[in-house]
Amino acid sequence: MYNALESSDEVSRLFPEGHELYSLGRPTFNTIRRALAGPWISCIWNDAKQDPTRAGFRRSYDDVYGPGSINVMPAIASWLSTGPGSGAEGNRIALPAGIDRSVVQYAIDRGLLGEHEYVFSIADLRKRVRTSGRMLYSIDDLGSAFDEYTVISSDVSEWLNSKDDLATISAYAPNEIIKNMYDVSRQDYRHVLGDGRRVYLKTNNTEAAGEGVFICNSEDEFEEHMDDIKARQEQFKLNESLVIQPELTGENRNFQVFLDPKRPDCIQVIALTDQHVEDDGKTYKSSVNYPITPETVALVGPVIVDMVKRIRERAPDAFGFLMCDFFQDGDKITIYDPGIRPTGNTATAMVLHFTAMLTGHDLYVQNFHIDTRTPGYQFGEFCTRMGSLVELDYIAREHRGVLPWGWNHVTGFGSLVGVAPDKAAWQAMVDYIRTAYTKTHNIRTA
Repeated sequence: MYNALESSDEVSRLFPEGHELYSLGRPTFNTIRRALAGPWISCIWNDAKQDPTRAGFRRSYDDVYGPGSINVMPAIASWLSTGPGSGAEGNRIALPAGIDRSVVQYAIDRGLLGEHEYVFSIADLRKRVRTSGRMLYSIDDLGSAFDEYTVISSDVSEWLNSKDDLATISAYAPNEIIKNMYDVSRQDYRHVLGDGRRVYLKTNNTEAAGEGVFICNSEDEFEEHMDDIKARQEQFKLNESLVIQPELTGENRNFQVFLDPKRPDCIQVIALTDQHVEDDGKTYKSSVNYPITPETVALVGPVIVDMVKRIRERAPDAFGFLMCDFFQDGDKITIYDPGIRPTGNTATAMVLHFTAMLTGHDLYVQNFHIDTRTPGYQFGEFCTRMGSLVELDYIAREHRGVLPWGWNHVTGFGSLVGVAPDKAAWQAMVDYIRTAYTKTHNIRTA
């Protein structure tokens, strides 16, 4: 139904020829998926459950968020499929065997998901990729020994997913101190504190989900964090590099673009967002995705062009989703966390492009959570409860509805993407869903 290889879509330029931002383009749902044709696609983290030697920096989502969480984010790979009927030239989606199969069936039934396989572990995935004749595009590095089979090498992944080399990645990097953690003192804290804002300490082992970020509200808290950081380094033999960064001000935002070495003349701008984080100040919560237009891209465009130029000079074969978190304070932009991988917002961004294809309009798109507090409750049951809200023809006609990001059927917790004509309509729809669940199950929703 949505075979990207049969689509005639093209990336549309956002700026006229000769403009400094001419390389930036607006993609479509199918141009993004078509660029991913060929390899295996995996959004499965190579975490401590997969490889215990990574316990010091890549904790399992099951340990962070509870049982079953490890199988939620991998579902976003379904949004990256080239679609049914794309054959050998299409890609192959790797999904964990423990995933909520009703999420997968939803994608199949709506013509979104093509060739896919269930894998039991990263070791199982490695084995299947080796014998398949395909390369692997993975959300996570799988070690240098597997580099001959991966689209993104481990050294490029480490460079772009760590936090201690930002000055080589962007001219818009923050002023910060980067030192061996055993040489750090209170004087460094006082120097960075500057005008009195908080100080952030960041370790550099390609952590995910806010791991490796420590917020200091006082000098004593700085000392406490330093003791914990050094103890963890000694226990797990981690990278001794430490970033000491002043708290950045402004709006917390993010961009995602797609790098394709086959198209060095064009950078597909996948997403521009406002980011919402949890009360801890670091853990990702949700994103509001804005339409990709010359007006929304203009200010951050030079940041994107500069970053892509630097990456291509050092790694001309760099491929896939390039993301970067940044703070926008008026006209000033300061980047703080780049990465070359799909992210928590990638599926939400794909929904933005998908619904634009369905409706011919840019809708308000934001993800949200619902906690049914009903163990064993599957996404398929949620769909039955929601009725037309999850159906594509309804979304196409009414310009509102709900699409899957991922679902934890072990605890009955859902990660969803809502679409509506505007923010008020989106909020009303989400309130309706949460109220319906509260009344039906007499439970609290998240």
